[in-house]
Amino acid sequence: MVASTVCDTPSEGEFKLQSVGNEGFLDRHNSQIFAEGRSFSGNERDKLFLNRGDGTFADISDLSGCDSPGDGRGVICADLDDDGDLDLFVHEIQRERHHLYRNNLGGKFIKVRLAATSGQHEAIGATVIVHGPEGPVAQPLTRGAGFVSCQAPELVFGLGTADSGTIEVIWPGGAKENFGTIQADSRVLLTEGSGQATNFAARPRPLPDPLPKGLLLRIGDTLPALGMVDAQGELAILDPIALADGGELWINMWGKSCVPCIKEMPLLSEHDKSADLRVVLLCTDPPQHRSQAAPIAAKRATGLADFYLGAEPRDVAAPPENYIDLLRLPIPTTLRISAEGKLLGVIRGTVPPR
Repeated sequence: MVASTVCDTPSEGEFKLQSVGNEGFLDRHNSQIFAEGRSFSGNERDKLFLNRGDGTFADISDLSGCDSPGDGRGVICADLDDDGDLDLFVHEIQRERHHLYRNNLGGKFIKVRLAATSGQHEAIGATVIVHGPEGPVAQPLTRGAGFVSCQAPELVFGLGTADSGTIEVIWPGGAKENFGTIQADSRVLLTEGSGQATNFAARPRPLPDPLPKGLLLRIGDTLPALGMVDAQGELAILDPIALADGGELWINMWGKSCVPCIKEMPLLSEHDKSADLRVVLLCTDPPQHRSQAAPIAAKRATGLADFYLGAEPRDVAAPPENYIDLLRLPIPTTLRISAEGKLLGVIRGTVPPR
C-alpha cells in the first residue's frame, strides 16, 4: 500500500501518515474537493496541443482559449456543428461549469459511419483506414475514448487540400473491406459486406459565438449594480453609486490564495477611513471557496464591506443570460469608480499609499 502524508490540522501544522485508499483518506479528500472546492490537479490549467505535422506538437492552450483552470476531467471530441472538424466538450469539476470549444480550422474532410451486419451493429472495434495526401491514417471506432467520456459513433478524417481519399475497413471479425475512392467533404455510411459507400445528409447546426470573458469596461463606462452574495452566502447587491456615498469608490478584487491581495488588506482599510474614499472587497474565488475566504477578509480588512461570487455573478438590471465572468481576471486589481458610478481608472497590482 502506497503511503501519503495528510495534514489533518493544517493550522497547527500537524501531519498524519495515512495509506492511500483507506476510508479516512477518501473521506477527507472527497470533502476537500467537492465540499471545499479544492483542486484535483493543483490548479493546473487545461492543455491543448496542435500537431505540427513533423512529429512535434505546439502548446496552443492560451491562444485557443482552452486553458481553463477549472480542473477538466472528461473530454468528448465530436463534430458538434457538422462542419467537418472536431469540436471539444470538456467537463470541468470546479465552479460547476462545462466548456464547449468550437473548432474553426476547417479544411477538407471525410466523415464515416459504420453499420455492421454481423456482431455489434455499430461495429465497435472496427478500424477505418483512409489513404490521403499524407499516406494512410487509421482510426478505431471505440465509443469509449477519453476519461469518463464517450466517442460519437462516427469518425472524421482531415484531407488537407486533397480532393479525395481511399477508404478501407477492418471489421471487428477481422475481415478487411475496400470501399474505393471517396470525394472530399463527403459524409458516408459504410455497410459491412456491401463494398459501397452511401452518402448521408449533412445536418449543420452552427454553434454560437462565445460570450466575452472578463468584466468589460472602458474608462468612462458606468459599472452596473452586480448581484453577489455576502460572507454568509445571502444575496447582496454591489451598487457602486450607493457604496460610493458621494465620494470615490475602490472595488478591490482579490483571492484567498493571492498573497499580495491579503498583504494589502490593512492598507485598504486605512484608505477606507479617508473622508472622500470608500473601499469594498470583491472575492473572485469560486463560490465553494467563500467559507474559507470570508474569515481572511474579516481578520485582515476590518470594517470593509466584502462581496463574493454566487453561482453566476450578474448585472441585476440585465436579463439573466448576461453573465459577468470574473474567472480569468488577474488579481489583485482595483477599480476606481466615481460617485456617479463611472470607471475612473484601474490599479493593477497592489494599491499605493495615499
